[in-house]
Amino acid sequence: PERYSKFTDDELRTHMTFWCIFRSPLMMGGNMPENRPFDLQLLNNPEVLAVNQHGINPKELYHNNESMVWYSAVPGSKDMYVAVFNLKDTNADVPLDFTALGFNGRVTVSDLWARQNKGAYQSTYQQKINAHGAALYRLSPIKQ
Repeated sequence: PERYSKFTDDELRTHMTFWCIFRSPLMMGGNMPENRPFDLQLLNNPEVLAVNQHGINPKELYHNNESMVWYSAVPGSKDMYVAVFNLKDTNADVPLDFTALGFNGRVTVSDLWARQNKGAYQSTYQQKINAHGAALYRLSPIKQ
C-alpha cells in the first residue's frame, strides 16, 4: 500500500532538527502540493531555519544510548543554538547542563519549534521529549 512516510511526526522533527543544527543542505523530496500542515510547519519555521542558515561551528556535546546534544554559536552574540535528541523508545526528560556549554549564571531558554520563551534557568534545563523526538533551543545568557 502507498504510504506517506514510515517516520512518526516526532522522527520527522528529529530529522529536520539534526539537518538544521548540523547545517546540512536542506532539500525536500516530495510533492509539495501534497504536504500536510505538519510538514509545512517543519519547512517554514523561520527560527529553526535560522539555525541552519546562520549557526556557526556545530559540534556534538555528547552522545550516549539515551540522548544526544549538539550545539552551534549564534553569530554576533554569546547565545547558542542547542539541539537535544531523545534516542530512547519511550518519552523521557532530557537534561541540558548549561555549564557544559560554557554558560555561568542564568540563561534564557527559547524553544524554537514551539516559538516560545520557556523562561530563565540556572545551571540546567530539562523538558520531556517524546520517543525518537528532538527539541531545538536558543540559549541566551542573562547579563549580571
